[in-house]
Amino acid sequence: MSPSRFLLIQLRQIGDVVLTTPIARILKEAFPGSHVAFLTERPSDQLLRGNPFLDDVLLNDRKGSWRDTLGLGLRLRRERFDVVLDFIANPRSALLAFLSGAPMRVAYPVPIRKVLYTHSVPPAPGYAVAYKKSLLEPLGVHSAWDRPEVFLDPDEKAWAAALRTELLGGRRRLVTLDPTHRRATRKWPAEHFGRLSGHLDARCEAACVVLWGPGEETDADAVVRASSGTAVKAPATRLREMAALIGAADLHVGNCSAPRHVAVAVGTPTFTIRGATSGAWTHPAPEHTHLALGLECQPCNRNRCDRGLACLTGLTADAVADALCLWARDTLGWDLG
Repeated sequence: MSPSRFLLIQLRQIGDVVLTTPIARILKEAFPGSHVAFLTERPSDQLLRGNPFLDDVLLNDRKGSWRDTLGLGLRLRRERFDVVLDFIANPRSALLAFLSGAPMRVAYPVPIRKVLYTHSVPPAPGYAVAYKKSLLEPLGVHSAWDRPEVFLDPDEKAWAAALRTELLGGRRRLVTLDPTHRRATRKWPAEHFGRLSGHLDARCEAACVVLWGPGEETDADAVVRASSGTAVKAPATRLREMAALIGAADLHVGNCSAPRHVAVAVGTPTFTIRGATSGAWTHPAPEHTHLALGLECQPCNRNRCDRGLACLTGLTADAVADALCLWARDTLGWDLG
């Protein structure tokens, strides 16, 4: 008998949760009538709301005790899942997968914790979603689908459309800028973003709005100060409002962080500035691209740098603007005058 009840586990980060959403669609198409649940944490659950390929979204309390974890595990057991796909495979998620009692529990190879799973699958190379689709291998499921999805409701789209009109101020295009990241090795300087905004205004007739979240307002303010008045700070938004604003934009430009994946999920082209990370995070479609300085140490995937972050500081706003405008003209069809 084919499995009919599936649990996807991706507790964090926000971008990784978004990148896991294609799995829900793939399972629904491979197993019609199946029940697909997603276990995650706040605030990532916001971006799963309204997803027609998910029947339930369950929450783990990241600050909860191990007793809370045991209680959640017992709840999962009562759900009688046939298959658990654990995309994070950390100690807590591994325990929850085991406590679920699912006869098939799949994860990537992890030392010690692998005894809590029934299947250990090496990740496939390439785009991050291909990495995640590896866990479908024991099910014999293969799919070409690889686009993350966030489903916005009409009110959210209407709010963003009205804000777009306000932000454009008579210009032709709206660009969202994401200058944030918790790791310095993935964070292009705010001053560079500010100067890039000037280029986009002058060369693309684009209004730039700077995204920010809790604890990131200082980064947004720094970009606005460096922009000579060509960029404005976005209003305070929750995740779904941020997604709607990105969805109303013509282009998203930013670091290798969650908003770039949200942009893919709402259908907005992306231009990503790479530091330590590889190109595996870029969706393999022409409307999504990235730029790196191309130092011999890239990509290093490190959280610390002993070279003064040269891969980021050395990538000038002028160089990024030239590459971006050429790509936007040739790939997105922008008329740049």
